[in-house]
Amino acid sequence: MPVGIDPCLPVIFNNYNNFMKIYSAIVILIIFCSGLYAQGGWTREKGQYFVKTDISHLSSDSYYNPLGTNLKTTVFSQTSVNFYGEYGLKDRLTLITSMPLLRRNAFETSEPVYGIGDLKLELKYRLLKSFPLAISVAPEIPTGRSNAFASNKSDPTDKINLPTGDGEFNVWTTLAASGSVGKVYSSIYGSYNYRTKYKGLSFVDLYQIGFEVGVNPMKDLWFNTKVRAQFSTGESKHPDLGFVRGDGTTYTLISAEAFYKFSSKWGLSATYLTGGDFIAPFKNIYIAPYFSIGLTYEN
Repeated sequence: MPVGIDPCLPVIFNNYNNFMKIYSAIVILIIFCSGLYAQGGWTREKGQYFVKTDISHLSSDSYYNPLGTNLKTTVFSQTSVNFYGEYGLKDRLTLITSMPLLRRNAFETSEPVYGIGDLKLELKYRLLKSFPLAISVAPEIPTGRSNAFASNKSDPTDKINLPTGDGEFNVWTTLAASGSVGKVYSSIYGSYNYRTKYKGLSFVDLYQIGFEVGVNPMKDLWFNTKVRAQFSTGESKHPDLGFVRGDGTTYTLISAEAFYKFSSKWGLSATYLTGGDFIAPFKNIYIAPYFSIGLTYEN
């Protein structure tokens, strides 16, 4: 499975050992997707809130370069503790926030590095009272460590950069619609990511399409599946940094989630994420199974 963000998924340069022989410090960007969380047309009523904390893990030696060629590298691993929250500012206006509270990055040949991730703040407005259609704007603030150098285990003088954030301010704009029939619901959305600059170098924009189908077979039990595809608006303007700042990254993600509410306010979730190239191909991304378990609270 690719991991890229939001909420979600690392985008990393390929061979650690080869580059350690050439450079004493390489910038390796990890872009995190927020797409593990729902994109739908519903908003929270005023004063209502929902929070979720989860832990996720990825381990992979399978890297797809910007041309889509699969390469084997030393194993990269990432463990994250993530936060997600929604609060109803008004009946049709919801504030959403998400960020990695703690992230651990390492290659099998390097020491680990730790840090927080980038903060995403989103305002979501329901356009119609009669139908769940919503638009949202979500600035992503570079609060994570854009430089976090890890030492080579066999040679501490060699270091590689495994940042916990991309160092670049960007804005996601999303239009989403939802509906339900009986115990089945569905959502569809489209998103556009306006990317800016890192140290004076600009990046190409990204866009996504996705949909979700879920079912509520029992009062306190839900299952859902999500599909999301990310595309790039063009080739990287800086091929040397396309690898290291997630420029031109594309993928298709598929997830399955089970959610159980064990009390009136508390719940547990378990998510499995994988991927394929049947909509958007893998480019500039590590691929591996991705697992997440979470605890939720809702007023």
